[in-house]
Amino acid sequence: RKEGKRGNQAMPPSKQGVCNIHVALRCRPRNQEEIETNSPLSLDCHPKLGKVDVKVKSGSRSETKTYSFDEVFDGNATQLQVYQGVVEPILEEVLQGYNCTVFAYGQTGTGKTHTMEGYKSEESYASFADDPGAGIIPRTLHQLFEKLEHSGNEFSVKVSFLEIYNEELFDLLGSDETKKLRLFEDAKARGSVVIQGLEEENVKSKEKVYEIMQKGAERRRTSETKMNKQSSRSHSIFIVTIHQKENNMGEEVIKTGKLYMVDLAGSENIGRFVTWRNLCRNQREKKQKRRGGREEKRREVRQHTHTHT
Repeated sequence: RKEGKRGNQAMPPSKQGVCNIHVALRCRPRNQEEIETNSPLSLDCHPKLGKVDVKVKSGSRSETKTYSFDEVFDGNATQLQVYQGVVEPILEEVLQGYNCTVFAYGQTGTGKTHTMEGYKSEESYASFADDPGAGIIPRTLHQLFEKLEHSGNEFSVKVSFLEIYNEELFDLLGSDETKKLRLFEDAKARGSVVIQGLEEENVKSKEKVYEIMQKGAERRRTSETKMNKQSSRSHSIFIVTIHQKENNMGEEVIKTGKLYMVDLAGSENIGRFVTWRNLCRNQREKKQKRRGGREEKRREVRQHTHTHT
């Protein structure tokens, strides 16, 4: 959920000694087809207890298994409730200069994209916060701008929208949607990676968020499945970078925080993709092989030259 350093702090003082990973479960309600076929519910959610009971059948036997989470949202939970329980608590940490990540993981048709992006209702609302269809990404940008505008600090907000499909990287906001991006390990910051050619778009108002999201969503690869007619077949990563300049007791302080909001492809296809670490490792191995090949050729040339001399 959270990483990064600010000064010599590895994490906020208020969070020291506390696990930085927060796991929430959102259970979707039955869809229209399941209602029409009278499909039974297999889950019993207990939001107040942070637990869910799963009914499991094994042959003629049936048993119930209970799982615990930091947060549990049942089928009646609204987009606003999910946002307030999962994302809102970490926004202050992003504004303090930390890197945080929120990602949705689950089987196809469970509502990951609905939770992360949501939809813009046909009715007119004063803000994203009032729109019942708005997902985590538009709500986050709305509240970030509100906090930044009230802070009185000089600030800038930039966003990137990245897709990982068949182990290749694509820029969902770039001018060339077919261009494959390259991933490099950052020599200056150990453990970090750099995506060459990934475009950042300046966002000057929260009203522009849906325009950016729609542009990226139209390019993202989808296909029809038994569970969902518009199923995402790729991972998408929406990156928000916030730069702030504040005056602290006459001293100018620059703070940079990042929030990664990730919508993963259906978990049943997760084996087709590689993680960021694997992508970075693959690039490093290719580079080492090329370097090793060049060294081998140099040795052969030196040996050949020495023999003839």
